[in-house]
Amino acid sequence: MDDVQSRIREEARKVLESGQVSLVLGWGKGSTPFKTTPVFIEKPEDVDRLVWNPACVNNLSVYLPKLTKDKKVAVVAKPCDIRSLITLIQERQVSRDNVYIIGLGCGGVVDVFNLDEQDFHIQDVTGLDWDSGKLKVTAGSSEYVLDCSTCLRDMCLICTKRSPAIFDVELGEAVLPEELCAGQSVLPDIPEERRRYWSEQFSRCIRCYACRQVCPSCYCTTCFADRIEPKWTAKKATADEAWMFHATRAMHLAGRCIACGECERACPVDIPIAELQREMNKITSERYKYDAGNSEQDKPLFGQFEDEDFDPAHHSEK
Repeated sequence: MDDVQSRIREEARKVLESGQVSLVLGWGKGSTPFKTTPVFIEKPEDVDRLVWNPACVNNLSVYLPKLTKDKKVAVVAKPCDIRSLITLIQERQVSRDNVYIIGLGCGGVVDVFNLDEQDFHIQDVTGLDWDSGKLKVTAGSSEYVLDCSTCLRDMCLICTKRSPAIFDVELGEAVLPEELCAGQSVLPDIPEERRRYWSEQFSRCIRCYACRQVCPSCYCTTCFADRIEPKWTAKKATADEAWMFHATRAMHLAGRCIACGECERACPVDIPIAELQREMNKITSERYKYDAGNSEQDKPLFGQFEDEDFDPAHHSEK
């Protein structure tokens, strides 16, 4: 990790000193050793603020549509961040010419809540690192080597795309966990039970919109939920209004969500929003052979049509 971190800093210093970019976006130290925070580096002498470790959870592509409007920006990016960026490029929200991608091979990032359930006090953690497909935690004077299945985010446990799809420079190696989670859906098969399941989940929603704000694909200047004319949904935090918000947002993200899980991480009431989007991704993949964030696609799902595409008007639902 230290070697990759040093190379990130070297690359950041190089592109800033040469004037190739005006800003480097990456992760910096957070309030504790098991957290990081986005940092915006404009001066070469500040590149030592950049870090790379298993706590680098934020999907930094969310900042790029605004940052790259009138200047070239370098971004330190995990493979999932890059897939989000690919979607933004396909939808012409980011110009590829305005972004310099420092792509990283990834070993997965931690879930703080899972880390807090281990055999050490989380407040004693002083360091995190990858160790041959496992996670090495330094806590006080002791070191612990943990199976990734016990401490990584759920999204990381089912992710096999650990190498950057596009990049200007590639650093580090992709490391898969020794055993991938099967990623089976927890949703009920029967429609009535499924609706009841989501009704229970959405009943907790307080309409804070954290899921929307942290999502790279939610870049609309005015969200449908904020429109007065036409009025799609009321502001009050009721289960029915929450259902309308989440269902409409899920439809908007069909073929666009890359399953980074930022929405779920940001949710203060633990609604499994990413599970809903995984179901949408499954449908778009099966029916239209389309996977969001695929660098081999040059157009978004709704920007193309093939004769063999599934047409709901001519197919009965199973």
